[in-house]
Amino acid sequence: MAIADDFRPASLTIAWQTEDTYQVTLKVPVKQQRMPLFTVIFDKDTEQISQPAQRVQGASHIQVWQISRPQGLAGLSLMVDGLRGSNYDVILRFISPSGALHSGILNTETIHYQVPDTLDPSAIAVAGNYLILGFEHILIGLDHLLFVLALILMIKSVRNLIWTITFFTLAHSLTLAAVTLNWFSLPARAVEAIIALSIVFLAREMVFIHRNKPSITAQYPWLVSLSFGLLHGMGFAGALAQIGIPENEVVLALLAFNIGVEFGQLFFIGVVLTALYFIRKMPNALLASGKMIPAYTIGTVASIWLIQRLVIL
Repeated sequence: MAIADDFRPASLTIAWQTEDTYQVTLKVPVKQQRMPLFTVIFDKDTEQISQPAQRVQGASHIQVWQISRPQGLAGLSLMVDGLRGSNYDVILRFISPSGALHSGILNTETIHYQVPDTLDPSAIAVAGNYLILGFEHILIGLDHLLFVLALILMIKSVRNLIWTITFFTLAHSLTLAAVTLNWFSLPARAVEAIIALSIVFLAREMVFIHRNKPSITAQYPWLVSLSFGLLHGMGFAGALAQIGIPENEVVLALLAFNIGVEFGQLFFIGVVLTALYFIRKMPNALLASGKMIPAYTIGTVASIWLIQRLVIL
């Protein structure tokens, strides 16, 4: 876990909100039980107008605050104090009122950045940008990936797996759209806790299946994926809200983000199925001795997330 953690970057997203106001979101993952103190310093034309609201999400520390910049994002310059020598990269995302998405990266050697003077994308550019964001989000959303992994490991029939993943996709697409379009909402922290609980539930179901005990997921996999998919869609909506979405291209950006999520999910499923193909060629005795390891591992990780998320409710 510690070795894998070393490759997780921090992220800094600056997204337009209203008029001259922008939302700043700094997300810093904890690595090896350590987290550096980063301070974002903006140029003299940028004014901080709110104090950072802080929270913990999984193994990451998140700060959100607002800035005012009448000139817009074009030409904005910043530095991340504390980055040098920290063993972190910082992924930068700048989203303008028109939906322009500009990205960059800082590291221990480069701690300053300046946004180009031109940020004016076409609809195609907006769609492409949010498609990439959706793809990136699902691949770093470990809770969503663990849920999908558990489904894959439990469902042996290809036909049932296709239907199960389809229902999961339809469900999270529905709530992603509904929450993003402000049709309804639930507290983000409660949603994150229930998402962790959904993975604990699937881990328990994996154990039941291995022990030939009655399992809801074995009997009705589509119902389980549909029900919990609605919750996972709210999680995707929370991530999209943190990134920001252009008011003049809400539907396009939402659709592109969702398609990006689906592409990322399909990519992950392809990788898992390929790995399982080779794993199942191993000796049966070895497979039998380790058949419970995935369930216990997934359950342990999800239980830790659940406890962390319940603590901050």
